[in-house]
Amino acid sequence: MNASVRLINLPLAECDSMTDRSPRRIPSSGFRGRGPALAALLCSATAVQAAPAWDIVGLKLGMTEQQALATIKAHSANAQVTSNSLKFTYHDGARQQETPSFTSGLIVRIPQAGQDTETIQVEFSAPPTDQRVISLRRTLSNYANPLALERMIDTVTQKYGKPSTESKYGIGQITTQLAWAEADRKPCGKVDKGLLLPPVSQTPDSLRWYELQQKNKLAPANTADCSAVLQAKLTTKAGGSSVVTMEFQMTDPGYGVPAMQATAKWLADLEAEARKVRLNSGNAPKL
Repeated sequence: MNASVRLINLPLAECDSMTDRSPRRIPSSGFRGRGPALAALLCSATAVQAAPAWDIVGLKLGMTEQQALATIKAHSANAQVTSNSLKFTYHDGARQQETPSFTSGLIVRIPQAGQDTETIQVEFSAPPTDQRVISLRRTLSNYANPLALERMIDTVTQKYGKPSTESKYGIGQITTQLAWAEADRKPCGKVDKGLLLPPVSQTPDSLRWYELQQKNKLAPANTADCSAVLQAKLTTKAGGSSVVTMEFQMTDPGYGVPAMQATAKWLADLEAEARKVRLNSGNAPKL
């Protein structure tokens, strides 16, 4: 899978006034109407925050690919793992160029009996920083032998502690959503209907969400200080109280935000250098 990234000019002064490690150009996808706040997010070099200690079947935010694979195999020797790759494109002014491909994530399917399923999705940050797990998602269905909702809530609470928020939604099948934030960092975004998972990805597009939260005074100046969030969604059978599907998900802006900023700068620097090389290459015709 390729991520095609077209770059546009970011005025030198716009970044020079913020940091001497700033990007000179940024990916245009999703940033056409950028303001000063978004430019600051892209230009700043943010310190990485330590990942929380939560785990999902042993998988933790901040793990390397090798650590994640070892943990998956420890969880299930029969796990079927598919590795997803990604590469970016940039332009030297004459032709398109590509970065080397890198592992962007893992899709894990664990065989279950009958109609039951278990899937794990692992997302890694993009280069040039060390690639680490920034997002985890595990989904399960358990129609053969569903657990009572009260018992499942007790089990989850014993593992993760008392949730920061609890909410319910749905018609027929009712979903109970439990969410946790870190004790030493505040969650960003509105929390009146439960904690939001802060978006993280391989591309810098998600930085737009943090800009919006800052405008609404729902995020700190350093958006890497937004708390990581863990969610558990427990869905009961229609008309019953037994949990038939479960989803556990967590994301980490503490590493994800600095990684996205670094990716934006990396791509900008690659294109700037490619354009410089192209302009200085080739032979002028005889006049």
